[in-house]
Amino acid sequence: MKTKLFIVLVILARITLIYCSENSANSETSQSSDNFAWCHIAAGDFTWGKNSSIQTIDYDYQIMKYEVTNSQYLSFLQEAYASGKIKVSDGGDIVQGYYSGDEYYPEGYYDFYSLGDNRSENNYGRISWNGETFVINVPAGYNEGDFDDHPVVFVTWFGALAFADYYGLRLPTEQEWEKAARGNTGQEYPWGNALSADKANYRNSEDPWDNGTTPVGYYNGQNKTSDSPSPYGVYDICGNVYDWTDSWYGESNPSYRIIRGGYWYNFSVHPYLRSWFRVNNNPAGSDYNVGFRCVKIP
Repeated sequence: MKTKLFIVLVILARITLIYCSENSANSETSQSSDNFAWCHIAAGDFTWGKNSSIQTIDYDYQIMKYEVTNSQYLSFLQEAYASGKIKVSDGGDIVQGYYSGDEYYPEGYYDFYSLGDNRSENNYGRISWNGETFVINVPAGYNEGDFDDHPVVFVTWFGALAFADYYGLRLPTEQEWEKAARGNTGQEYPWGNALSADKANYRNSEDPWDNGTTPVGYYNGQNKTSDSPSPYGVYDICGNVYDWTDSWYGESNPSYRIIRGGYWYNFSVHPYLRSWFRVNNNPAGSDYNVGFRCVKIP
């Protein structure tokens, strides 16, 4: 019996990809962490950086299968506003909330989200405040609801952290993010070493929203795409929008946070889309190309 048990444990220890849960991303009532789709990342080694050195994360964790969408962030704003956890500026253009502070940013109120309409020539949704509630605006030529499942953008690091905290989650470290993106493969991209327009959203990749965001999970093998998850089943971890992480950049910009993954306007020849490439960003910045996903410990 002991021998059989040992064999089972060894087999389980060797399994790299465990599962991705397929819970609905939306809820008819209040939103919770159970409403998001998750991918399980088992403890163990992974390849890190341009030179693919071996590092280890010694605990299991789960990461969102998709980036947080406009509709999911909208639900958070509605709930947080109703409970008094956030406020809208007098001009109706900024969502603000409380942050407990850290070594670079003192305790106080910070911008969470830059509200506005969407009159850009580029294609992405944007949340606005109509004086009573939050709504998702869409570019000209699109219908209401067309951008509900696109990744939220114009969210600051503080706004991403607030979402995570609200649902008992957290932002990934850059190590957790990179392991979820490439596992122990040493590959340049989540699926291999070659980038192609049927696998990710980048500049002039000729998707129906070019140039702009695509719905999360769009590169799933349908609609003239190739199924392009990471080794753990995580989607859109290359291109579409950058992901905020919880890690400080250090080096030349110690008070900046790291973003990963590249976005829809990066050229294919640039290194930004590669799984190992690090970019720093002002945590107070709300940009058209940065979103986020969360992690949790099972």
